[in-house]
Amino acid sequence: MTAEQLGPTIGRIETTPFRLVSQETGARPSIGVALLIVGIDPRRNGDNTTDPLIWTITELQAKAETEKKAGEISIPAETKKVGEHRVANILGALAEFCDDNAIPQLAEHFFLADGFYRERGIIINGHPVDLSVLVYNGPLDIPFTPESSTEVGANGWVNRSKIRRMDGVRSILSQAIELDIMEGITNRAIEAYYNSSEMAQIFSSGFSMKDFFEKREALPDVPIYPLIK
Repeated sequence: MTAEQLGPTIGRIETTPFRLVSQETGARPSIGVALLIVGIDPRRNGDNTTDPLIWTITELQAKAETEKKAGEISIPAETKKVGEHRVANILGALAEFCDDNAIPQLAEHFFLADGFYRERGIIINGHPVDLSVLVYNGPLDIPFTPESSTEVGANGWVNRSKIRRMDGVRSILSQAIELDIMEGITNRAIEAYYNSSEMAQIFSSGFSMKDFFEKREALPDVPIYPLIK
């Protein structure tokens, strides 16, 4: 079974190349993806771009290979499966964001901005990880529950500036925040959202996070080799 057989995805993005922020020739391939999910608050106006709301989670399990400790504040992230397409990797990471109960609400309020995907922008245990930005414009008081609830718990929307001042933040989140500030990825993604340009709904009709998650969990992760010192 290939990653493309795991279930419905967003077909337009599947066949449309992403505009990369930067790309290193011959660099090691990414071992996975982390997600900066930005919440649009209609009351905040310009603050949505200058100090965006980021969806955060709490790690419930430790994993030394990916420098993850129980109790850390983090963002949804997922190791790639062998041979997995980029969009399938993103959907796999979204299991740390929501379950099937939220899909009807998210269907018309959750977007992937074509072009706002940063390859190899984060380093975890010496290995590169990609970063993708998604935009949510629905109610901000909905209690999203992750499908992978044994691995992570919801921590809610937090301003980027507050995350920078918090203790107990996982490296993958702090790196994502600093990369975002340096390269303005969420800023440009939100501007693209306001301009209604190249935005695609992430969940296709009939998509089940539960089914996707269960099928995907049966596939092997890409190997994370120990670094040679």
